[in-house]
Amino acid sequence: MSTIKKKVRQYNEEYLKMGFISAVHDARLPFCLLCEQCLSNESMKRGRLEAHLKTKHSAQANSDLNYFKTLKQKFENRATLKTLFTAKTATVNRTLEASYQISLLIAKSGKNHTIGENLIKPSISAFLKTVLEKDDKDVRAMPLSNNTVMKRIDEMSADIEKQLIEKLKTRKFSIQMDESTLRDSEAALLAYVRYIENGEFAEEMLFCKLLESTTTSKDIYNKLKDYLNVNDISMQNITSCAADGAPNMMGKKNGCLKLMKDENPEMILVHCVIHRQNLVAKNISPHLNEVMKKVIKCINSIKANAKCERLFKLFCEEQNADHVRLLLHTEVRWLSKGNCLKRFMELFDALRDFLSEKPEMQYLSTVDGKAYVSYLADIFEKLNILNSQLQGKNKTLVDAKAKIFGFITFIELSQKHICNKNFERFYWLQKCEVSDNAIIVIVDHLKALQVDMKERFSDLDQIDFPTWMMQPLLVDLADVTNVQYQEELAEMQNDESVKTLFNIKGAMAWLCEETETKYPSSTKFARKLLLPFPSSYLVECGFSAITDLLLKKRNRLDISKRGDLRLKLTKLEPNIKSLCSRHQAQGSH
Repeated sequence: MSTIKKKVRQYNEEYLKMGFISAVHDARLPFCLLCEQCLSNESMKRGRLEAHLKTKHSAQANSDLNYFKTLKQKFENRATLKTLFTAKTATVNRTLEASYQISLLIAKSGKNHTIGENLIKPSISAFLKTVLEKDDKDVRAMPLSNNTVMKRIDEMSADIEKQLIEKLKTRKFSIQMDESTLRDSEAALLAYVRYIENGEFAEEMLFCKLLESTTTSKDIYNKLKDYLNVNDISMQNITSCAADGAPNMMGKKNGCLKLMKDENPEMILVHCVIHRQNLVAKNISPHLNEVMKKVIKCINSIKANAKCERLFKLFCEEQNADHVRLLLHTEVRWLSKGNCLKRFMELFDALRDFLSEKPEMQYLSTVDGKAYVSYLADIFEKLNILNSQLQGKNKTLVDAKAKIFGFITFIELSQKHICNKNFERFYWLQKCEVSDNAIIVIVDHLKALQVDMKERFSDLDQIDFPTWMMQPLLVDLADVTNVQYQEELAEMQNDESVKTLFNIKGAMAWLCEETETKYPSSTKFARKLLLPFPSSYLVECGFSAITDLLLKKRNRLDISKRGDLRLKLTKLEPNIKSLCSRHQAQGSH
């Protein structure tokens, strides 16, 4: 006997007028939006659905279609276990990402890791409650404990280091290094690199390593070599290395840079131009040196005595002076001498009256004494300007040579002007009386300064930056001896897109990918001269950052192993989303 097959009824959109939709778990069953009751398939008839509406929900029996559409929308948007779980997971994941972002900000600011839980979380909570009038439960769940922030920072630092290493494996770069002593007599080796990225210079800290015992050239070289080997970076990728003049760095026979050049003969070695310029500034005649000592003694007589300094401050205020405090001279600071002398001259009249009984001030108040200190204030201010021009990021040997030899020319012209009693270029000197004897002393110092600078920067003078490299669009091709360069330059001078690049960026257009693709030979030559660091400025800034990080309350921070220094100095961005994906998000306990 055969079984009679039952008819399966299908849902019709017309049934919504009676408050019914198809059931979520089975579309063949009608579902009442009013009582949320699921009926059988046999009830999937207009008459039965109307009967249900009128008998069970008589109050809503005359409702229009829009009413039931609203009920349907609310039902579809209801919170289910799945949506609640998904929403919770999304919130926790966003909270995890926020903990990375905040940890990055903490590292950038150089603050203690405890600031996350002690200040940042309470601050966000206070803002949410007070301004937005929202609950702060998600903020309270955000993991920002001391250890968590430390781990986040280390992970992001490792990610950035990995990014940097991958870049250096496949491209040429220059490097600058220096070694310095930290707290507890720890010796640290800091290295920076410069490479080309998207037509611009990119400068990043390569590493900070502690030198456990001695700091010989071999120790420094081995640290660098080990790092390169571990990370599979070729020494041949290094086009140049800059360092200060310390024997363990620049020694001609066994210096670290000499060992590097033995392995890579094409490498350009650069003695930091800022350190050399600072050595020039220290070279003053015995007579002017005595004047400088008298100035420092006058300053110290006030600064060393708290009562005396307070009285001097009141004295300056009574005279309506522009400044009320002197500046101490610190030998290790590059700009200290110039700043100290400038402030001394700005307060000269007040000092002359305040220290009238002091023999040093009595001498400096004489015609010659004031002329000498005025000249020193002027020349050191100009040396400070030169020093500041040599500092900064993205500086090249081209920039350094232009500034240094421009200053040498200024010194040469100044000798003639001063001999003719033309003091127009010297602000303080032109305001005072200058004797013939003082002119002789000043001119002799300028001559010695000129000779010293020419000797110290003779190697820089010998570096030839071809005209075609600096002005490829204007150079006479007949003056270019290399046939390959000549051919590329001929084409370049008729290439409108490249001409536009050079008109906008100047010589820095050699860094663009377009010039490398179209004119590889000339670009390779130009980049070799543009890529080197002219100084170890970035390393000095790095050591300043280390000093800021190693506060008294952070004396346990291992700067060579923790990621704080790299995150503070880097311009690269860590891949936070990738780091988050490795973790199972958990709230703060």
